Amino acid sequence: MMKLTNLLEELHGTQAEYLDIVNYEIARENICGYIFLLSRISQNAEPTEKMQMESKIEDLIYYRDNLQIEDKKNIQKVLNELIPEYKAEQENKELRKIRLSS
Repeated sequence: MMKLTNLLEELHGTQAEYLDIVNYEIARENICGYIFLLSRISQNAEPTEKMQMESKIEDLIYYRDNLQIEDKKNIQKVLNELIPEYKAEQENKELRKIRLSS
């Protein structure tokens, strides 16, 4: 019969693994969303801005394709740095829409 402490340790291990999977999926989903947003914005951008955005898109595609669940450091980097950058870009896009419609 399994002791309760052993069972709790196993559950905690599973919970951490589940959290890693969730963080990985959140990171990938946000990278994909950021790629889509930049693709949409770059369609109407000036040539120099468009080149910068396309370069950023290429980098994001590389990160998305090479991100691994076990790569907790880079997943945290995406969650802490890239997602706020993505959210800020979304807000900028909304502000531009408001200015254009005014």
